[in-house]
Amino acid sequence: MAIWRKTEQRALPLSIDPNQISARPYYPNYSGELVTENTAFGTSAIIAAVSILADSIASMPLNLYRQRETRLERGRTPQVLIKPNEHQSMFEFVHEAIATLAIHGTVFIYAPMDSNGFPLELRNIHPHRVKVYTDDGGYKKYDIDKKVFDNKEIVQINWMVLPGKHIGYSPLDMLRNTVGTLIAIDRFMSSFYGDGATPSSVLETDQQITTEQAKILRDSWEEAHWKRRRPAVLTGGLKWKPITASASDMDTANYREAVIRDIARAYRIPLHMMLVSGGEGSHQTYQNIESAGINFVRHTLLPWMRRLEDGLSVMFPYPIVLRFDANSLQRADRMTRAKTQQIQIMSGVMSPNEAREEEGYEPYEGGDSFVAPSATPVIGTDAIPPERYQEGTEEA
Repeated sequence: MAIWRKTEQRALPLSIDPNQISARPYYPNYSGELVTENTAFGTSAIIAAVSILADSIASMPLNLYRQRETRLERGRTPQVLIKPNEHQSMFEFVHEAIATLAIHGTVFIYAPMDSNGFPLELRNIHPHRVKVYTDDGGYKKYDIDKKVFDNKEIVQINWMVLPGKHIGYSPLDMLRNTVGTLIAIDRFMSSFYGDGATPSSVLETDQQITTEQAKILRDSWEEAHWKRRRPAVLTGGLKWKPITASASDMDTANYREAVIRDIARAYRIPLHMMLVSGGEGSHQTYQNIESAGINFVRHTLLPWMRRLEDGLSVMFPYPIVLRFDANSLQRADRMTRAKTQQIQIMSGVMSPNEAREEEGYEPYEGGDSFVAPSATPVIGTDAIPPERYQEGTEEA
């Protein structure tokens, strides 16, 4: 019978579905909305989540270090880490890289090398321009606008990738259904409050009136009460009834907040930073705001930082490594910092000039010397040297 026959399923034409969403069964989108990077950035949740990640990491200083056995020695920052290319500052370059990684899951960086093994410039390439494949020898090749590059000039950084995959999974692809739902809700609310067909109120009467009389009643009512709060006088059996939104329409805003919480959960961003109402963690107090900042750096920003650090470090010869300085996001209040620095100085762990450098102050002469910790008196017989104690015992 025809009812049991499997129907043919095809992707929508490119005019309706330019990204062929309907041809991707792994990332279904049941909202009916087109989800692309442009439409996704039209939602406040995606632009907030991506900008929080990109702004936070791009605001951190990127320092160059040399690996010295078990410690890192700070080196001079090269010009390419100050001005990566002629069109961008380092803030703009890092911001663009993190935003691309957060949306597409893969960022490609063009980094030609000089004779000493240092990059001449750094440029981000949009993932849609790059086709990744492996040659007969198993090496990755990058086809960019019909020009082929290898991994000596192109550095690929992935968000999440599985064995056998050439590129990382795209967060936007994986969140198509969630983002599509948010786009549909925004479109519905805009239509409902903008050009919806639901009137604010109705004038009713039991008498038969013509279309012209109804128009006169409506116009006279608007003329008398538009943007005014005067008492209304109804005659001739007229009745005024307001029209309120249904419970389902009023609950749309609450469901929208729930979808935004899902997006914040996917990017592991605290709810109070997304300004989401409702849900655990949407409110912060003075007591836990410091620990929340530390947890945000540790559990949210650190993985994104490490991806970019490792990707940029391979562009430089060994033993050079690059590290973001996240201390500004984890700083305690001024009084706590002063007490901590005082303890470290008095215990010989930190010099006074190192403490001044943390606060942005100029060093002073003699401030590089470490304070020798004072000896702590010990109570008991162990305070007397064994030899002396034995000699005293024999004389006694």
